[in-house]
Amino acid sequence: MGVLYLLVFLALGVLTAWRVFRDQPEWFRIWSGSLLGLAGMMWLVALFSFPFGFGTLSHGLALGAMAVIPLLSWRFASPAPSPPVESKSIFAPALTFTLPFLLLYAYLLHTHVLLPGEDGGLYVGQSTFGDLSLHLGIVSSIAVQGHFPPEYSIFPGHRLSYPFLVDSLSSSFFLLGTPLRWAVLLPSLVLMACVLWGFPVLAYAVTGSRAAAILAAVLFFLNGGFGFAYFLENLATDPGNFTRIFSAFYETPTNLVDKNIRWVNVICDMLIPQRTTLAGWAFLLLALWLLQHALSSRKARYFLATGVVAGLMPMIHTHSFLGLGLVSLGWLLAHSPDQTPGDRRAYWKHWLLYAAIAALLSIPQLTYWTFRQANEGGFVKLHLDWANDHDIWPWFWVKNVGPVFLLVFPSLCAADRRRWQIHSGALLIFVVAELWIFQPNPYDNNKLFYIWYVFACILVGEYLVRLWNGLAGRRERVVLAAGVLLVCSFAALLSLGREAVSSYRLFDADEVAAAEFIKAQTPKDSLFLTADNHNNAVAVLTGRNIVLGSPSFLFFHGINYERQAADVARLFTQPESARELMDRYHIDYVYLSDYERRRFKIDGRDYQRHYPIVFHRGGIDIVAVSDRARAIPAAMP
Repeated sequence: MGVLYLLVFLALGVLTAWRVFRDQPEWFRIWSGSLLGLAGMMWLVALFSFPFGFGTLSHGLALGAMAVIPLLSWRFASPAPSPPVESKSIFAPALTFTLPFLLLYAYLLHTHVLLPGEDGGLYVGQSTFGDLSLHLGIVSSIAVQGHFPPEYSIFPGHRLSYPFLVDSLSSSFFLLGTPLRWAVLLPSLVLMACVLWGFPVLAYAVTGSRAAAILAAVLFFLNGGFGFAYFLENLATDPGNFTRIFSAFYETPTNLVDKNIRWVNVICDMLIPQRTTLAGWAFLLLALWLLQHALSSRKARYFLATGVVAGLMPMIHTHSFLGLGLVSLGWLLAHSPDQTPGDRRAYWKHWLLYAAIAALLSIPQLTYWTFRQANEGGFVKLHLDWANDHDIWPWFWVKNVGPVFLLVFPSLCAADRRRWQIHSGALLIFVVAELWIFQPNPYDNNKLFYIWYVFACILVGEYLVRLWNGLAGRRERVVLAAGVLLVCSFAALLSLGREAVSSYRLFDADEVAAAEFIKAQTPKDSLFLTADNHNNAVAVLTGRNIVLGSPSFLFFHGINYERQAADVARLFTQPESARELMDRYHIDYVYLSDYERRRFKIDGRDYQRHYPIVFHRGGIDIVAVSDRARAIPAAMP
């Protein structure tokens, strides 16, 4: 049912785009329509969930509302002639690029998201060992509890202000019967296909060169700098220095913190583990394409379409929304001097249309969710030089980004006025992200820097193609080109190799069994007292609330959790004297595993003496403490 539900939304989105973007080729209408369908599935379900809760009724109403949109588009949008043949020229190169990268992503995602092991446990990869647990907890809790707007299941009572729509998209799958693993895999694959397709399409629109578009895409997705050099030191006498890439935890050429290597590969560490970034980039690439086409065609409906896409983005990915705003500001200022007196009125009218629609749709989201949490957490601060700990400024960027950073400067020197205008927004992003941070963790500014990097790769890709053409007839150009590509991608290839062989057990067989018991035998609104480990089986797999989750998640979301942390410690270490705390929090169950016993240096017998054990397997005991919990029958040991 979840797959069928998605397919219907995608079909309705494509039908809408078929008429709205009637002057574009078929592949563009399928790409943009797929994103429209995904946006409809996320947003319409969310809107109906406010009055009706996140359940089957809201999903049915959302589907009915989505069905009206193509009817309206076909009623009010007039047909147009087929697009010119030359506008389809990027189709074959983009398809050739997208398919192998999508297969690579599918394989890595398959091994990185709750892969069942022969021992009955659930396994993940290196890059998903951390963040995936947060996303899975959001997915399962929204679907299971049905409350809307959702709250943090790892900090009950606090509104979930983190951009959650891509996770609620997976919650729809989970609600409709799709297993949790596949509820994450399926929409991620669709979104990744949109990202991979969208990049060369945008690059081609900017450069007009198929070769430059594909080269730019390769540079972006196989990004990495000179970090591999740290692993080539003393190679003859110490080969382990190189092989640790494939065995150590997070010691790769694109993520080596002690050497100040922070420019992670986008596939390994952005698009696989960071689901909001994946969704945000999918819509960002479409919005950037629409805006550049609006500027070149001067058609009001493209400014309108850009405003709609932009306005839907804050709760999909706030950083992508901010990045789009900075690019828009740069383009607005850069193109303004080119307007003749006769065109100036229409120019500003189109920009006001775009801004008004984007503001109308985004301000309620920002006010209700984003600004509230940002103010509580003090997100926006002056912070110079991003994540650079000890290197001088130019060297930090050179060794992290590699040849692309070095080539940006000659590329800009060789660029004409139009290229400077296109790159103006990216330069503004780079300056802003170097001066301010927009969240507690400075590292997260990379979500802005990678938008700058989109345009840097396009600029450099076009420059390299120009150099290639200038060396026509010279044999050494093949060797030179191969060398440049190898240096640009070597760090990424090593990092991807590391992800391909990585495997870490997130939950063992006993934890999986405990989660199955909880899902089958406990009320959906149960509250569990557990440790605060990030891979918390209760919060991740069952959709139930826990008193307090991982501080590493809560701190970077700007949540003050210190009082709850002290209360949890008291509840575990002084259970007999903390009954009033248990009643205050309305705790139903105490979950006792190795995490709890090690974390609080207890054996759990104080609870086992006073309350019934309703589940026991291996080292896991679940103790019922509330009246309604004690009425649940115990599971077999």
